[in-house]
Amino acid sequence: MTIALKVLLQNQRLHEHSAFSAEYKRHAAALGMDRNAAVPPTKGQYYKWLAGTLTSVPRGHHCRVLESMFPGWTAEDLFSTTDMVGDRLKRLSRNSFGRGQLADAVAAALQARDISVTGWGSARLPVTVGTGAPQLPDAVGDFDEADLPPDARRIGKKLAALAQVLRLSPTETVQLAGLVGNVVELELRIEVHIDGDGNSRLVYTHDVFNMSGEPLTRVARQLWFEHAAPNGLRIEPLRRDHRQVSIDRTHNAGPTMAKFSCQVSPAIQPGETGVISYTCTGGQFIDAFYWRQDILRYTRHFTIVMRQAGGHRLLTCTGEQVQPNGLITSATEDLLWDYDGDDIVVTLTRDYLRPNESVTLRWEIDRDQATA
Repeated sequence: MTIALKVLLQNQRLHEHSAFSAEYKRHAAALGMDRNAAVPPTKGQYYKWLAGTLTSVPRGHHCRVLESMFPGWTAEDLFSTTDMVGDRLKRLSRNSFGRGQLADAVAAALQARDISVTGWGSARLPVTVGTGAPQLPDAVGDFDEADLPPDARRIGKKLAALAQVLRLSPTETVQLAGLVGNVVELELRIEVHIDGDGNSRLVYTHDVFNMSGEPLTRVARQLWFEHAAPNGLRIEPLRRDHRQVSIDRTHNAGPTMAKFSCQVSPAIQPGETGVISYTCTGGQFIDAFYWRQDILRYTRHFTIVMRQAGGHRLLTCTGEQVQPNGLITSATEDLLWDYDGDDIVVTLTRDYLRPNESVTLRWEIDRDQATA
């Protein structure tokens, strides 16, 4: 009885236990697993896996690492017999040098739209060197023969081309392919400018990739401050590319909150990228110095830059990320701060965020003492 995992490892020349263990450790380290979870299976366990005699998949941490090593494959697929996943394996073998891996990841994503994406992770994930790495320049042609809907083929081709422009690694590109069916934020950038009196101007820039099957014409958003000017918040569009963006205020819940939508024309079609940008004025930072951003889409890169004028001295600054399960993790390792003249400048970055997460930047200033 031959399982898919054995075939995939042989294709990547990782079937020997020593080679597999080295690759396992690299992925476990990149996923940030603790020391106990980062230990690969023993030689006996490993060959028992490959023998196909298990009655269920291995423990959860093993599954997580294996799904990282083979983006687009679930643990259940990896431990399935080859006759159950034969079509996927044939597509891989038909395309030399793993060129079919990208098309295969798109096909797998279409079959599992409602399943949480387990392969979406750190950009530091290692790329397997050898025949298993997809050759992205050639991957565009794979979609002409792939058994996929027209929109999925168009999205896959655009992704392969985009990978060259953005210099994405093969592993990261296959991970991104697993998000077909979603609108992905390639980058979300927030600039917070605060003057000496606490008045603010925010600039939002959403660089989106429409990997769904529908045109993107409207993006709903909301902003909230603890304090605001008497006239409330003012939202205005910014033009970053050939598209027009207009703001439709959908609800005003007092001066400190604005609910609105950004209407985009022409629409961002499936397989297209686009930039949606707008400004917000009227919010004030008086006695609470923080900005919290809810993440609504899969977000590859997130950046928030806060610049506060007035010659204040920065006392503390921290960042935190709240995961969908409520777990709070520190983001301070991705935080930088400095003085630029009389201004305080703080930058917080995060990568690979998921829907229903949030990122918060907090800082404290000494309002009675200016910088030298």
